[in-house]
Amino acid sequence: MRTCTRIQRQRTEGWRRPERCMIVDRTSDFGNPFTIASAMDVYGYTPEKARAAVIAEFGPWLRGSRSYWTSTEGDQRREKILARLAELRGMDLACPCAPGEPCHADVLLEWAALSPLALEVRIASARARVDRQRLWHGERALYEADDLADVLTQDVHTTCLVDYDPGDGIPVRCDNRTWNQYVKQQRTRDYPKTMIRLVEVFG
Repeated sequence: MRTCTRIQRQRTEGWRRPERCMIVDRTSDFGNPFTIASAMDVYGYTPEKARAAVIAEFGPWLRGSRSYWTSTEGDQRREKILARLAELRGMDLACPCAPGEPCHADVLLEWAALSPLALEVRIASARARVDRQRLWHGERALYEADDLADVLTQDVHTTCLVDYDPGDGIPVRCDNRTWNQYVKQQRTRDYPKTMIRLVEVFG
C-alpha cells in the first residue's frame, strides 16, 4: 500500500484536489464535529487551547467515547465516519490545517492505514463501546449485538498480536493462536457470546 499523507487544502484560485486525495474538512462527512468556537464559548478557552482541545477529543470520540457528546445525534455523526472509513485507504487527506500542525486528519490517516481486519475490528469495537454506554444510560442500542459479536469473537487467521477484553474492561495482549484458543473455549463452554471480545488487531 502507498504511504499516504496529509496535505493542506487551499482556498486560493486555481487550487485543485490532487489525484488519490480525499477532502476531510467540515464540508465532508469526515470533518471534526468539535469546533474551536464551541470550545471557546463553553469552556472559555483561548483560540490556541480550544484548537488543541477539539483535535485531542476527536480520536477518543471516534473510538466510541461519549464523554463530551452524549446524544444520539453525536452517535449518528460518528457512524457517518465509521461507515466510510474504508474509503480513505490508499488516499491522501486534505484539510485546511497547516503542515506540521496537529489535525484530526492525522487520526483518520492512522485508521486508514490499518489492515482490513484491523479496521473491521476497531470499527466494531467502537460501535460496541457506544452501545454499552447507551444501554447503561437507558437508551436504545444502535447496532445489532450479534453482528458486533460475530466480528469481535472471530478467529484470527493472520499471524499477529491482538488485544482482547477478558470481560473486565482491561485489555490483554496475546498472539492470534492464543486468542483463537480462548474463543474456542468460550464456544465450547457456552459462555455468553461477548464474554471475551477483540479490542484491537495489530499487523
